[in-house]
Amino acid sequence: MKRGPLGALPQLSKNARRALVGVGALAFLNALALVAQAVALASVITTREGLPLLAVAIVARAGLSWATESAAARAAAGAKEELRTQLLAKSFERGPGWIADRGTAELSVLATKGLDALDAYFTRYLPALVTAVIVPPLAGAWILFTDWPSAILIAITVPLIPVFAALIGWYTEKRVQKAADVTELLSAQLLELLRALPVLTVFGRAKQQATAVEQIGEQHRKATMGTLKIAFLSALVLEIAASLSVALIAVGVGVRLVHGDMTLMTALVVLILAPECYLPLRAAGAAHHASEDGLEAVRRVAAVVVDEGSFPKPLVYESSPHKPLVRVRDLRVLRRGGFAPDGVSFEVGAGEIYRLEGASGAGKSTTFQVLLGFVEPTDGTVEVGGEVAYVPQKPAFAAATPRAELELTVPGAEDIEDVAHEVVAAHLLDRHITDLSTGERQRVAVARALLRVRHGATVLLLDEPTAHLDPVTSRKVDKAIKKASATAAVVLASHREKETTEEETFARVVTEETQPERPKRLPIPWKGAGLGVLAAVAGIALTALAAHLIARAAEMPPILTLSVLVVGVRTFALSKGVLRYVERLVTHDETFRLATKLRVELWLRLVRVQRRDGLQRLVEDTDTVRDLVPRVLVPPVVAIGAGIATTVLFAFIDPAAALTLGGLLLVAGLAAPAVAVWTERRASTKLARGRRKVARDTINALAAAPDLLAHDAHHRLLAQLHAEDVELAGETRKQAFGTGAATAIVLLATGVAALVCATTGNPVLGLVPLALAEPLAALPLAAQQRRALREASARLQFDAPERPEAPRGKRIRLENVDVRWPGASEPTLTDLHLNVEPGTHVAIVGPSGSGKSTLFALLLGFLPPERGIVELPAATWCPQEPMLVSTTVRENLRMSGPHDDERLKEALRTVCLPEWVDRLDTVIRPDQVSGGEAQRLALARALLHDAEVILLDEPTAHLDEPTARKLLDQLRDDRRTILHITHRPDEAARADLVLNLGAPAYR
Repeated sequence: MKRGPLGALPQLSKNARRALVGVGALAFLNALALVAQAVALASVITTREGLPLLAVAIVARAGLSWATESAAARAAAGAKEELRTQLLAKSFERGPGWIADRGTAELSVLATKGLDALDAYFTRYLPALVTAVIVPPLAGAWILFTDWPSAILIAITVPLIPVFAALIGWYTEKRVQKAADVTELLSAQLLELLRALPVLTVFGRAKQQATAVEQIGEQHRKATMGTLKIAFLSALVLEIAASLSVALIAVGVGVRLVHGDMTLMTALVVLILAPECYLPLRAAGAAHHASEDGLEAVRRVAAVVVDEGSFPKPLVYESSPHKPLVRVRDLRVLRRGGFAPDGVSFEVGAGEIYRLEGASGAGKSTTFQVLLGFVEPTDGTVEVGGEVAYVPQKPAFAAATPRAELELTVPGAEDIEDVAHEVVAAHLLDRHITDLSTGERQRVAVARALLRVRHGATVLLLDEPTAHLDPVTSRKVDKAIKKASATAAVVLASHREKETTEEETFARVVTEETQPERPKRLPIPWKGAGLGVLAAVAGIALTALAAHLIARAAEMPPILTLSVLVVGVRTFALSKGVLRYVERLVTHDETFRLATKLRVELWLRLVRVQRRDGLQRLVEDTDTVRDLVPRVLVPPVVAIGAGIATTVLFAFIDPAAALTLGGLLLVAGLAAPAVAVWTERRASTKLARGRRKVARDTINALAAAPDLLAHDAHHRLLAQLHAEDVELAGETRKQAFGTGAATAIVLLATGVAALVCATTGNPVLGLVPLALAEPLAALPLAAQQRRALREASARLQFDAPERPEAPRGKRIRLENVDVRWPGASEPTLTDLHLNVEPGTHVAIVGPSGSGKSTLFALLLGFLPPERGIVELPAATWCPQEPMLVSTTVRENLRMSGPHDDERLKEALRTVCLPEWVDRLDTVIRPDQVSGGEAQRLALARALLHDAEVILLDEPTAHLDEPTARKLLDQLRDDRRTILHITHRPDEAARADLVLNLGAPAYR
């Protein structure tokens, strides 16, 4: 892996290579303009000549600064686009197994937040780095031409800066890597918490996890602050070295002026140009810590992209009428110390349906993974003829709606409506994917696979496609599968037996839930802002005292009369760097603490409303607030403080100059932000929204990798993401245009102030305005990003009032109850009556989408009743989606409470998992256990919770018939009230009471 200031960027990005050339050319022109400005300004102060040259130089530097900023931002956008495309393409090439091992949350953070750190690299570090290579030699050469003693001092001290930077940078490299690890871990841990949020809420442990969220945030803060202390120490050393060097030069020049060894004009030229020999190196060192995050992301991307690994693929051969389309011989896959499958062999030809048999955990899903090429077999051979269509147990989707998902699978298909109608999903096409129930998502997945069969796929793999469907819908799906088998070989795993019942009914359409978002005013980090003002004032005082020292020395007074000024110059040279160091640390610490506080408050809101976009809010939006608070709220305070202090100083020297300076600062402070906001035309807001969309689509793509790869749709999705990136790059260029224009205004305003004040002949008045460019330059970007900060803050602080708990009782009592999902046009359940005595076993039946899960949401307290009387006992819950987290079996079961191991083992035996009693310390990942095993682990977790009512949402959906019967027999021994959603009539027949939500009253 390439090291150094550029890392692997030139190798991976054409934009990075072009940026080097472009920024280098602009830096050379800027160096020439800088020398011209120094000579002209000194001439104006001493002889009142050179005004035209000074004006031209000021305009040239403003224009070149504008061009440099725009070029750097364009390069950053282009490089991120290239690297994100390469990373995602290589991730898909490596396969879903590698993506799952690496972690979708970690990869998405690397592809989004990680690469976004390249903005600082290109806009701050790269220009400073190139400028450091070009400007100091040119400025030093001019000083050598005019005053060789100062040039020698510069030649001795300048090399110390890169040496210090290299030493401290080498020391911080491992700390930066550790901080990046902590950032990825933060996202992974928050993702795990959000995955389990609903069950944690039911078990009454969700609010307690606020402490865990706070601890995660504190770990991130401490790790990052540990890195920043060293990184900012580098900036401190560089600042002090540069400031003291300039102070020594100023003192040396003053001494030679006293002795008449040089002219005032030469002294002023040296005083103006000397800081420019150190400033680029100091700026490069100061920006290095910001670039490290971006370069660390590049290193991690390069580690993925450069490696040639890819997932194993099955042997694909040309199909023919005389060959089976699927051939599996003696297939064995090692899994958790045993083989599952163990010696499976079968052949399937077109027009045939092969049913994979076996109990839950026997390896049926693993067989599908081998057929798709996602898992490499331990023994045996697998051959697949032609293209594959696939329906997994837990379908994932990359698009926002079912229609968009089907269009992504088969672009330009005109029979989407027909296919959806075959599987009773036509009414779902334009709904949001996240609004669909488990059964509805399953029908969309079947429609996706059947559409692919219609358009050329010859192998159809179905992993329990009707597990969560009611009998009528299941029969229709089976009919559609049978029709598809006329042209394809079908391999089917299912624990369901075909059943018939009445025609299906449909429920209402759920629209996307919306919450009012009213941002509260974020606190300004006043401690950091105050220190920032002091640091800026110290820099201005250093320039003023150095200029005054030169002016006094030109009068050739006794050398002792300059001693106070010499001490003052050295004092402010030291204090400027120290104050800047402390200000950075304090500001970042304040904002990290604010981010942790906001994250904890957001978690408590999510507990109350169970929002689906929690990960983006907990990570993306919180980090946005953390990053933007120092950039948006602090710069105006610093600029105002520095401007007032300088104007007051000028008022004591020359009131007219003070009025001129104050007026130009006011113009710059108002006009530059206004121009930045106007020229970008809301690009910053669009940019923030675009980044959120890219982040959301990236994590959706990575989560849906198995489905996308199975249908060969990942290429089209990557093309869509690339198009989004191109649009995002366009908004970045608009923002850069506005920011560059505003920076040019700041340089023009301070340059004109220097030009006008220089005509007074006072070096202090002529040089100090140039020192104000730095605090003023941060205002345009702050104005551009204010709206983005407000929107991110609003997403963190949406209204989520506490919901009153329903009255507790021993029985379930519902009278005249209506239930409506937020945003729905009509209630899902109306005039609902239910009276369940303690100990009753209730079977809840009805077609998919008829409101069974809505009833559970009411009973669990996730949905408040719109009207009616509700009396509910405490309930425990086993959901359709097991919601396991990537930790040990023991910790997954203990989500329901702090139980001892013996009770955990008893629960595992109760749910027919006796082989798991010795696996309590086994770390599981949700995708590493079969659907039936995961469901039973979730059931064991629910049974462990001390509650009077057990809510079971299709607990046997992924179980074979014998295991399902045994499990239900075990549950009947539990004396608690049981409400059991099922699509199996035989299970409903064994219940004490059957509630049919397919009745007309609930349509």
